Amino acid sequence: MTTSRELWTAGASQALSAELGTDPSVGLVATGTTKADALQLVGEACQFVTVAANTGAILPAASGSPLVTIYNGGANPLKVYSHGTDTINALSATAAFSVTNGKVGIFHPSGTIWNAALSA
Repeated sequence: MTTSRELWTAGASQALSAELGTDPSVGLVATGTTKADALQLVGEACQFVTVAANTGAILPAASGSPLVTIYNGGANPLKVYSHGTDTINALSATAAFSVTNGKVGIFHPSGTIWNAALSA
């Protein structure tokens, strides 16, 4: 997946890079109840419509990834896991960051760490 940053660095205009480098994923359904069987995310802008109790999603590897936003339009909190040994904020590599229903989680990669924030 080509990111907007990669397109911009390759010479595309910033406006064009922002449009072409965005990979929206809409209508997502959370799966699994652990990091091992949660839904693997591939888009930069993810919109969940169904989130059953204790289900989740896994971010891509932090290194080299673009910023990822996740909207939880489901009825339950969404468990968001990091990829492999990456971490989210100060959580362990196996712990989940919770994106409450009706909220947006913003995940910014920095090395092997995802810096996460939850909307108000």
